[in-house]
Amino acid sequence: MFMGFFNSLPIRITLALIGGLLYGLLTYSLVLFLDLPLQAAIGLAFLVSFLYLGSRLLMLFSGINTPYYSKEREGSPYENTSFYRAAQWVGKFYHYHDTILFVFLIILAIVFIISLLIDSFGNKPFGQTIQNLWNKLTPSF
Repeated sequence: MFMGFFNSLPIRITLALIGGLLYGLLTYSLVLFLDLPLQAAIGLAFLVSFLYLGSRLLMLFSGINTPYYSKEREGSPYENTSFYRAAQWVGKFYHYHDTILFVFLIILAIVFIISLLIDSFGNKPFGQTIQNLWNKLTPSF
């Protein structure tokens, strides 16, 4: 039931759109952080966004069962072709990518919740613990 929900086409399309937007914003931020021109940041953000979205949608609409998306039917007219093998590789990559990203976000959420609990029990303003941790981990310029 739960995995069937995430394996549905509308959910996968929505997640591809959200992921493309977020990876585009991440690229934009990284390019600006590297002090490159604004036009490069915008261009690279759109490129990454469209490549991410395009490859996800290609996986969804190719008709090939992969670890990323399965239509629950056997056989494919593309079997034993280079496109089929590439789709299997990309499907495995996205499957592992999504799993690792999900685990990372769970760990990040737990760290934030623990820091809020520490702040609450220590009568400190909310966010103080995570701000102190951030200040220790980032070099001062």
